[in-house]
Amino acid sequence: MSSSVIISSGDYSATIKAFGAELCSVKHSPTNTEFMWQAGSVWPRHAPVLFPFVGRLRNFEYQYNGKKYIIEQHGFARDLLFNLVESSENKAIFELKEDHYTLQRYPFLFAFRVIYELNGNKLTMGFEMKNTGNSTLPFSFGAHPAFQISEPGEVYLQFESDRNPMSWILKDNFISTKTRAVTDGKGTLEITNDTFLDDALIFKNLISNWVKLISPKDNIVLKVHLNGWPYLGIWAKPGASFVCIEPWYGLADELDFDKEVNKKEGIIMLSSQEEFQREFSIEFDFYR
Repeated sequence: MSSSVIISSGDYSATIKAFGAELCSVKHSPTNTEFMWQAGSVWPRHAPVLFPFVGRLRNFEYQYNGKKYIIEQHGFARDLLFNLVESSENKAIFELKEDHYTLQRYPFLFAFRVIYELNGNKLTMGFEMKNTGNSTLPFSFGAHPAFQISEPGEVYLQFESDRNPMSWILKDNFISTKTRAVTDGKGTLEITNDTFLDDALIFKNLISNWVKLISPKDNIVLKVHLNGWPYLGIWAKPGASFVCIEPWYGLADELDFDKEVNKKEGIIMLSSQEEFQREFSIEFDFYR
């Protein structure tokens, strides 16, 4: 199997690696504009897939049916090889199933698919999860795309409808009970060198259907559609030349969480042979 797949539509192309089913490039061919962060020493990823958990668990542990399991932050999908099960000019479908490695960390049978479809300047990213085992399966998932900018300072985010969304404060990588305002009261979030000094900004149950990343200096506008996604993360390394806009179906542990996974906020409990599907889309455009 090829290590990566390129899909295209009109003037746009997208490259996805089989390792992690990770989107690593979206280009506008006539201008040779690259929209995705190209990894590097500051942060060595492009757009990792988060599964079967989003964020960090306390001591990297969770409990299920009285047994303790250890699992990596954001789960294992981002560091495993997916199978390419379908490919066409503008669409690619990758699949991950359980194996010896996953069963040690996550004792469930599953088929997890990540679907990319490019239509002009619009890239849709879909997630399909099927519980192929006989017991109820707990899971969450999310996206973590990093968009390239020249530098913070002249970049901002615009929420469609939320004028003063409150961000849940992280403490030692875990969700606290405190929130803070991060916009100007008009739904605009300025990205500066200090925006992420206290880690990611985390939003719950936004009413906005989309958020835009706008960089006049870079001549780019990105619109991430959030319809139906309960959580959103915004993150970058402080001062880095990228911004991540992350639709999530799940969260890191709360500070006082007791590790019983079926009580964890954001966890989906999937019955045997049941399926769960969600998607979001990104529109790539130029500043006018």
